[in-house]
Amino acid sequence: MSELRERTTADVDTIIGWVPDAAALYRFAGPRLTWPLTAQQMHDSAAAEGATAWVMEVEQRLAGHAQLTCSGDAVRLGRVLIDPTQRGKGLGRRLVASAIEQARQQGAVRVDLSVLADNQAARRIYATLGFTPAPVQEASDMIAMARHL
Repeated sequence: MSELRERTTADVDTIIGWVPDAAALYRFAGPRLTWPLTAQQMHDSAAAEGATAWVMEVEQRLAGHAQLTCSGDAVRLGRVLIDPTQRGKGLGRRLVASAIEQARQQGAVRVDLSVLADNQAARRIYATLGFTPAPVQEASDMIAMARHL
């Protein structure tokens, strides 16, 4: 059974441990965070206006992370990450579905995100959950996607 709850300071070191190098950090956070990832960067990211950070637990063990940032009636989903030892178990889909529900509870009518164009696993998850490509692209290696709630 999975559970989505707000991320705490105690969770941050575990999440940072899931990011082994600069390439993995870019996949997790895009260009906004820098290597090496620090607890301060994680705190600052979640402290931005409208931002909330969430974690998913499976059997009382931290398994996933996502950040939601509200802007008007839309929520931006980002910083989606699954514990590398837990990948391939369908947890990414469960985490994103839970984040969508959290966005709905926050009053969002749309969820936006960006994903690396070569991240086929993430793109499949987003597509199966109703995300479609958005007309605006932020960077040449990224695909913007959106889902109306």
